[in-house]
Amino acid sequence: MSSIRSITASNPVPIDLVNKIGIDGVNEILAVLWMGYEELRKDPSTVISVSTEEDDITQDWFVKIQRIWDARNRATCICLNQLVPHHQYADSTFKKAKGRKSPTIDFCFRDWDTANSYFGAECKNLYTLNLPKIKRYIETGICNFTSGRYGSQSSQASMIGYVLSGNIPDIVEQLKKELLKENPTTNITRTMSATEPQYRSIHMRKSDGVRITIHHLFFNFVV
Repeated sequence: MSSIRSITASNPVPIDLVNKIGIDGVNEILAVLWMGYEELRKDPSTVISVSTEEDDITQDWFVKIQRIWDARNRATCICLNQLVPHHQYADSTFKKAKGRKSPTIDFCFRDWDTANSYFGAECKNLYTLNLPKIKRYIETGICNFTSGRYGSQSSQASMIGYVLSGNIPDIVEQLKKELLKENPTTNITRTMSATEPQYRSIHMRKSDGVRITIHHLFFNFVV
């Protein structure tokens, strides 16, 4: 008679958050992000100019997001009830050297049931013909997801571009040109199902070889 032993991995593979909430869940999050932007644009007390700091925009945007999220009826996607909007979330997935802080993502929908499982949003200011800002969007934004530094337990995430000068199509072309240096699986392309200026790119995450999709939402604040 043979015996069967159950073997438990010492480091089990985390459950992909996107598998948990589904594509409908991701689309619901993206819709709320756009609604938050629209609310921010309509708010007469909000003043955003070419010199506004991205952290200030994100802070005001988060207030709108949280209010909308709390008011939404998510009965069609029960798993979303386990997600909580979180501003400036410190991701402690990877052990850090003593004395160093965990990397902090600008904004996320965190799954309270699973440590460090979240749908992330990293926000960057963008200006036409400003190459340093284009590089920063990629190097300290996209690359934080592709390296696994942010959102390592989700196969989808988002980048938010606050467009403060110029126009979105020209800025997207600059981003696509610079992103080629990172060898994306699919460069930034327009999401045709969305009426808003929403794009996506596909990458292989370096930390685990998982294929990830990054949704790029461009918020137009040009005066």
